[in-house]
Amino acid sequence: MSAIEQGIGAGGGRASVRRRAGSRDGIRRALASIMCIGIGIVYLLPLLWVVTLSVRGRTDVLSLRVLPHSFRPRNYVDAFTQFKLGTLLLHSAFITAGAVALSVAMSVTAAYAMSRWRSRLTEGLFLLILLGLMVPPATMIVPFFVVMINLGFYNSLVAVILGEAAFGLPLGILILRGYIDRIPPELTDAARVDGATPWRAFRLVALPLLRPAVATVALFITLSAWNDFLLPLVLLPDATSSTITVGLASSVGTYGQLQPGLLAAASLMAVVPVLAVFMAARRYYVGGLSAGALKS
Repeated sequence: MSAIEQGIGAGGGRASVRRRAGSRDGIRRALASIMCIGIGIVYLLPLLWVVTLSVRGRTDVLSLRVLPHSFRPRNYVDAFTQFKLGTLLLHSAFITAGAVALSVAMSVTAAYAMSRWRSRLTEGLFLLILLGLMVPPATMIVPFFVVMINLGFYNSLVAVILGEAAFGLPLGILILRGYIDRIPPELTDAARVDGATPWRAFRLVALPLLRPAVATVALFITLSAWNDFLLPLVLLPDATSSTITVGLASSVGTYGQLQPGLLAAASLMAVVPVLAVFMAARRYYVGGLSAGALKS
């Protein structure tokens, strides 16, 4: 067999291998797509059921049909007034905003100090803080409850803000420190050479570069504080002046069994604010999280 024929045969063999590899990749992508669609359906069906339940009349709430026979959008107005959602949403928003502001401010400064000034003390403190990720908040609720009573913060929104901020610090410091490690120290050193103080160099040089990571941490704390049930339940004894999670849970025994349509409408209205925040910050979510998790 001539060299030309051998070359043609080898080229044909490589093309055949590439076609088979491409066919296998296509099958894998198709299976992955089918799996993602199936998972999406599993998650969307309960949400679709709640949406349809929220606009059903009282005679239609027990129907097994996905599409309702009746259409009663007034359920949202009745749920807002009957469950006092205005007060509950305002308290949840105040707690979430306070927890995000306090936790982000403390975690970004602590992470910057632990990243730029390495020592045995800061490394040991960092490992100690990370232990907070391994301890469930429920195990610390009793001593935290006692401390809030002694400080006079029991039955106040301040106690919940402090708790949410404290429980969000370990994750915030972990993400932000990993992200700060990727920022060249020469940038802040150049500002120091120009006469800037360490705080001014951090505020004007490092902090603007931390926006993706800060947005990611703020999003995590927002989701955690808005959806939290344990801290408001323990620290705010009056459910009618508590947060949206505790208020809806307490209304199940009072109204939920008789008016599930109103409860579904109230649940959807509770989801809308945090969903809007997530959609607005979604472009920072993956980038900030991956950047903080990897170290170059």
